[in-house]
Amino acid sequence: MQVILIHGYLGFPENNWFPWLKNELISRGYKVTIPSMPNPAFPVEKAWVKKLKALVKDPKNTILVGHSLGCAAILHFLQDYDGPQFKGVVSVAGFGRGFLKVEKLYGWFKQPLDFSKIKKAAQKWTGIHSKNDRLVPFEEGKWLSKKLGTEFIVENNGHFLKQEGVTELPAVLDAILQI
Repeated sequence: MQVILIHGYLGFPENNWFPWLKNELISRGYKVTIPSMPNPAFPVEKAWVKKLKALVKDPKNTILVGHSLGCAAILHFLQDYDGPQFKGVVSVAGFGRGFLKVEKLYGWFKQPLDFSKIKKAAQKWTGIHSKNDRLVPFEEGKWLSKKLGTEFIVENNGHFLKQEGVTELPAVLDAILQI
């Protein structure tokens, strides 16, 4: 089974809980890819979708995991995806509409996403969000989970960042292992 983890805005593969998750999954026989997404300080939706598309080889045996803006990249990728269903998608501190007024992120949600199409692209969906997330409000995570019909796991770990003390995230590991 392949897991592809997409980091968020200003993110990189060796940050937050990503190395811990990678090690945990590899020890269980998973293949794990955590790419450096293009220009994470000034992310362009089309460039992130193109990178994700290039990584996908066997959707039926692939679980996509996104953190924050990485979730938005996955949603945009799946919006135009017409291949076989992915095994699953795990959204961590995710969002699916433009709520941020940050100029660097303008353009990601010029058009509303077609969630009825997107949710058909994966067999199982899981959303994980913190009640005390200061960057992506809890209500955004709840809204996204409702749109996708996901299982919704509530945490109290802020935005799941290393600087907030989050270097392990068992809820994500559990969600992947249940797919």
